[in-house]
Amino acid sequence: MLSGIGPAEALAPFGIEVKKDLPVGQGLQDHCMLLMNWAADYESLMTAATPENVEQLQTEGTGPLTSNIAEAGGFIRTRPGLNAPDCQFHCAPVLFYQEGLGPAVEHGVAFGPGLVKPTSRGAVTLRTANPHSKPRIIHNYLTSDEDRATMLAGARVALEISQQDALKDFITGEFLAPTPDVSDDDLWDYVTANTMTIYHPTSTCAIGPVVDPRLRVHGIQGLRVVDASVMPSIVRGNTNAPVIMIAEKAADLIREDATTFAEDIAATA
Repeated sequence: MLSGIGPAEALAPFGIEVKKDLPVGQGLQDHCMLLMNWAADYESLMTAATPENVEQLQTEGTGPLTSNIAEAGGFIRTRPGLNAPDCQFHCAPVLFYQEGLGPAVEHGVAFGPGLVKPTSRGAVTLRTANPHSKPRIIHNYLTSDEDRATMLAGARVALEISQQDALKDFITGEFLAPTPDVSDDDLWDYVTANTMTIYHPTSTCAIGPVVDPRLRVHGIQGLRVVDASVMPSIVRGNTNAPVIMIAEKAADLIREDATTFAEDIAATA
């Protein structure tokens, strides 16, 4: 957008010359999740960084310090009739709240739903014409009725899981979680106060509106976009592997175009 490729109405206030009027920054989608936290009477990752565990990691490559925190998970459908899951559950053997910035002050466990196919969309726009300024990012999480219903249903599933016999020997009470009998209104207040990003932003330079199927920016010769922003809509799961696939495909496309260009040059020489 700073170079003049973006929505004309968004560039005009900053005096940026429009080189190509395209909806860059529009259609932002991201996965958000709600982790509920329960206190527990077993050792968690809070005390994992002991000298013994460090040595075990360094010498054997095993032990609690090999944890990726999100050690368990699964996909669920929150209602009948869905052709694919709408929630992804994450589970961590440690307290995880305030987007991971809250301190683990006691042993516990965190788990809850993430919205894998949101219908809400946001935008990334300019704050100033200074390239050192941070952009303005509006996610619009949970602004559609469908997204709100899915997250509430997923939260109810998490509360149900917390009451299962398999966890009763470990969970001692709520650390940062609603009680199982919470009302829908209070549960929604909890959702809005504690939902966080999973850091999967996509779709702001989507195939179709901004780039063609070969990832070339419309009307700008020699420019491609190769990252999660080219997804027309967010994938129903983690974005790491799909972005690698996009990059691998882009490498093939660039190689093909370079070969064609070289052949054309040779033919006219």
